[in-house]
Amino acid sequence: MSQVDEFFLIDKYFKNIGSKFLSKKNFILGSGDDSAVFKSKNNLCYSIDQNYEGIHFPKSLPPEFIATRSVLRSFSDISAMGARPLWFSVALACDFDEKFINDFSKGLNKVSNLLSVPLIGGDLIKTSQKSVTVSVSGETKKNNHLSRSGAKHNQNIYLTGELGLARKGLEEITKNFNNNIYRKKNVKRFIFPKLRLEISNSISQYASSCIDVSDGFIADLEKILIPSNQGAVIYLDDIPRVDKSSLQDFIFGDDLELIFTADKKYHKKIIKLSVNSGIKINLIGHTKRNDEIKYFLNNEEVQFPRKRGWNHGEK
Repeated sequence: MSQVDEFFLIDKYFKNIGSKFLSKKNFILGSGDDSAVFKSKNNLCYSIDQNYEGIHFPKSLPPEFIATRSVLRSFSDISAMGARPLWFSVALACDFDEKFINDFSKGLNKVSNLLSVPLIGGDLIKTSQKSVTVSVSGETKKNNHLSRSGAKHNQNIYLTGELGLARKGLEEITKNFNNNIYRKKNVKRFIFPKLRLEISNSISQYASSCIDVSDGFIADLEKILIPSNQGAVIYLDDIPRVDKSSLQDFIFGDDLELIFTADKKYHKKIIKLSVNSGIKINLIGHTKRNDEIKYFLNNEEVQFPRKRGWNHGEK
């Protein structure tokens, strides 16, 4: 079988399973977005992620940080929906070393206290290959959830924060491993991702679509634009990034910043939200009617390689 990518496989084999039952079961959104959304008094969001040693975290990463990274990455999907975290569950596969499990549980406890959410269950499996599967849930006010597919013509495109900290952190962990390295700002962003939960609910008042940067800025931007049948013009100079000497910060994932679109009439309110929260929200471009996405850097158009973000089907 020829090599195919993760998103093709999901769309072809899994996306539409049981889709005809979604509305009957009170689901507003099913698979294919950052999380599913269930209609109740408030809308409930649910998401699940797998994390494998050597793929999502390096083998040298201490168990406490495997836990914090895995769970916070999952709650970033809840942030992208403009939702408030409710609970999480964890299935851990490891060799049953008690010190590993003890330290791993410390990481779970840190996240629980940080987000004020309970661990409601999970599973423990004995295996030589470490993996962590995390389920998370959150809630939004009725009809106030965000999705990837709502972008419209001639809307502003925004990005929170800065790109590249997680990439730099992973580089430092893999090249300069020592216990003191975990105090560095870049490394902290990789092992203890900074979520935008504190402003995502406010953003939901103005945004027409939203996604977190988990697979890479370029790849995740496309996940908003393509389902929305929109193109875009993006000004890369307006995106704060760690390494201005290369394009890698636009391609690498794990920054977990938010990309969102909004009508231009909301621009002043969005900037005010940025000032009041102390979180930088950058205007980086606008949508356009066709499906072409153009990137400009130093007033010149930039072309990105085909592999432009994290994809489990590519090597």
